[in-house]
Amino acid sequence: MMKKALSIILLLALLVVFFACSPAERTAYGFSMGSDYKVSYDFNGDLDKEIADLFASVESSYSVRVDSSVLSRLNAAKAGEMITLTTEENEVLYQAFALASATRSAFDPAILPLVKLWGFDPPYEMNGEVPPADSAILKATILSGMDQFTLYHDLSIITKRSDDAALDLGAAIKGYAVGRALDLLREKGATKGLVWLGGTVGALGDSYPIGVTAPRESNQDYAFRFTLSDGEICATSGDYERYYEYEGKRYHHILDVNTGYPASSDVISATIVAKDGLIADAFATAVVVLGVEKGVALLEEYGIKGALVTKEKKVVTVGLTVTIKDTTYEIV
Repeated sequence: MMKKALSIILLLALLVVFFACSPAERTAYGFSMGSDYKVSYDFNGDLDKEIADLFASVESSYSVRVDSSVLSRLNAAKAGEMITLTTEENEVLYQAFALASATRSAFDPAILPLVKLWGFDPPYEMNGEVPPADSAILKATILSGMDQFTLYHDLSIITKRSDDAALDLGAAIKGYAVGRALDLLREKGATKGLVWLGGTVGALGDSYPIGVTAPRESNQDYAFRFTLSDGEICATSGDYERYYEYEGKRYHHILDVNTGYPASSDVISATIVAKDGLIADAFATAVVVLGVEKGVALLEEYGIKGALVTKEKKVVTVGLTVTIKDTTYEIV
């Protein structure tokens, strides 16, 4: 009897050790970069604070709403003033400018003068839901665009041509933050994880079904879904996220730096899947600006997957398998 009892005790001890050594799923919740975040992960420990600190660090470095951020310091600088960058800031801006070149400024981080004019920056007053005057748009367009800035990558220095030129990484920084969060989970030894920050999602160690919101009114939870695989990050941009209508026309927050006006292509929503979060976020914006033909060409040129939704509710896919839920949408 004593041997049996000892065996039971030993078995229980082994079970305790087994479960103690098996990763336990945890979920970190918070708010950063103007959005809620949710990070689920399997790990023998608590990474919630490190995740929160990481997101806070990215926000403090690149948010235009943080006075001490590199973007705020640069935006407040005078023309020709040299702003010294950290190694990370230098690389982030270098990649952002490279993405602007790759997309022919369909994504352009130097668009803040236009964003402010249209009121699509916090507190999102949207210019009183009345389009700005054409003369004001022309002036802000002249001040916008990456040609207003010179990045001396080898020296980690950036300058600008005009006092009023200004950068805003809002269209890409969440993708970067999600990528950094995935890196953190890997480094700590998490076996699986799903990072969600304001609609930008990253997967670790497993595949996850992702539903994409219908860009127009729908009676379904999502328009279509796809599978996000280990190491992939997806981002969605659309004309339905922040907009107003004036005299029967929709004015939304995805601005075209080449015209000064909201994008007017045949794409109303773009979901992009890439291994790099900056690319996923930046290309999602760019494709809405470019439209189907140029957007598909861009994705194919760089080997990036995506699903584009047109005004006619057609879903155009590039390297991505999707399943329709809202049957008013159709794969072409």
